[in-house]
Amino acid sequence: MRRAVPGLVLLISLYGAAASRAASPDAAVSGVVRDSHGTPQMGALVVLMSATSSTIASAFTDDHGRYIMPSVLPGRYQVRATAAFFSPTTKPNVRLAAGAQAIVNLTMSTLFEVENWLPAQRRLPDEPADDWKWTLKSTASRPLLRLADSSDPDNGQSISSSGESAHKSIDQGRVMVLSGSGVFGEGGTHQVVVLNRTIENNDSAMFRADVGDPVSPYPSGGSVAVSAGYERRSVLGGSTRLVSIMQSHPELMDAGNAGFEVLELASTQQIELGDLIEIDAGTLMEAERLERTRVMTRPFLHATLHASDNVLLEYRYARSRELESSEDLDRLKPAVAVLSDAQGRPIDPDAGHNEIAVSRKLGDKRVVTFAAYADRFNAATLTGGGAIDRSAIESLPMIADPTTGTFRFAGPAYQAKGVSVTYMEPITHTLSAYFEYDLGTALVRQGGSAAGTPELASLPASLVTKTQPAVRASLRGNIAHTGTALKAEYRWQNLNNLTAVNAYNASPNEAYLTLFVRQRLWAGRFLPSGLDAVVEATNLLEQGYQPVLAPDGKTLFLAQVPRAIQAGLAFNF
Repeated sequence: MRRAVPGLVLLISLYGAAASRAASPDAAVSGVVRDSHGTPQMGALVVLMSATSSTIASAFTDDHGRYIMPSVLPGRYQVRATAAFFSPTTKPNVRLAAGAQAIVNLTMSTLFEVENWLPAQRRLPDEPADDWKWTLKSTASRPLLRLADSSDPDNGQSISSSGESAHKSIDQGRVMVLSGSGVFGEGGTHQVVVLNRTIENNDSAMFRADVGDPVSPYPSGGSVAVSAGYERRSVLGGSTRLVSIMQSHPELMDAGNAGFEVLELASTQQIELGDLIEIDAGTLMEAERLERTRVMTRPFLHATLHASDNVLLEYRYARSRELESSEDLDRLKPAVAVLSDAQGRPIDPDAGHNEIAVSRKLGDKRVVTFAAYADRFNAATLTGGGAIDRSAIESLPMIADPTTGTFRFAGPAYQAKGVSVTYMEPITHTLSAYFEYDLGTALVRQGGSAAGTPELASLPASLVTKTQPAVRASLRGNIAHTGTALKAEYRWQNLNNLTAVNAYNASPNEAYLTLFVRQRLWAGRFLPSGLDAVVEATNLLEQGYQPVLAPDGKTLFLAQVPRAIQAGLAFNF
């Protein structure tokens, strides 16, 4: 009997422990992370977050794209996957039940979509993220560079968990070769290297270098653009970001000596006040040098109010079209935004932008946005092309790029106001159509083509402001199972317009017929894996050209955007 007592006590203890464990077991979550082509992604960081965006657990995917978080408390979470050179994707409202394992598969879109390779277009107010949800522009845990469930995870090798790889970092890179003609400040062939590092807590850093070759027969050297940035996540949601950019363009010429240099420092802060309010604020500091050096500061503010589950209110203020939100830091290619007066001194064309917008969700992914804006410009940026000699631009407010045959001319100051309506309609889960109608102020030449061919020096006196319409229709996304990313767009406005309607929300590098195509070159016997090709054409039909006479008697032309074609190859590693 005495021998039976210890055995009975042990049995009761084991039974009690098992019962206690069965009463409150842990939950688990696992799945596979793939890209938009269905390829499993190794080394992606998967984070399990609470409703307040705090990190609960994390894991890295293995060489089959699989991850697992074996021991988490039951509850409602959201699962986010991030990786270098991929846009993040989030699965909201993931319910983990006690004693059960939830399978959450995630699909990420590549960061290097067509709009990031070449002159980028700003994200429209109604444009969804890669994994759509009504937060529209949720700023929490975006990487420094931006920018449907799949089948069950395969069985096989082990999967790294957060406990095994909490301090693991992800390093990825890309080498590009780009060439083309017609784009201001980007003549000749360019070699580009991009490095990205994602570290613990989803902080990230990037480095980009772009070196251009000299273009014969011009004696100047090639252009150089170097940028570096860092993003640090906040434990309460949001982030702090810092990006520095240096550009040197010896090929550009003004009325004096040749060459343009600029140093930019941008800092932004994203703050989330619960699920109701998001604040995005920052400053762009610039030091530009032509004949003289000018230093300026350009702040911005973007406030978002989630009035209800289906209504979003936004207010925007910006002093520069280069930096209107933190998302503008995601553009991989720094813009060559420069304008000069007649003495070769750099001038700031932008004076201020105010906008109020209301967005309403219609159904699952359809969104309609109404916006009203008021803008001020210190000088109108007029673009054009033609063969230009240095002697012909003396005493003119002009900067020319002889390697591409394009120039920028400083027009008069003006004020603009207008309204905009935007609608987004999904076609497939990877392809969407966008429609936009703008009615606002633009600069036109008085009398139009009937007034004859004006001289460039007297052109500013003949420009007047008029209320003009503009219509945009575009098709953007990926074509499933082909490795093709497509963006086809036509933006129509009056052919006599010399500036864009709703200029702060219109890309300075897009007008009329624009086409971007990026194609994955499938690996074979002769091609390495990870090779992409891209082609871009802007203003393909050469619409909106207006002739003007240079001081030397040559005929130049003005256009909202001159025709330009670029192409490139990239290797990912």
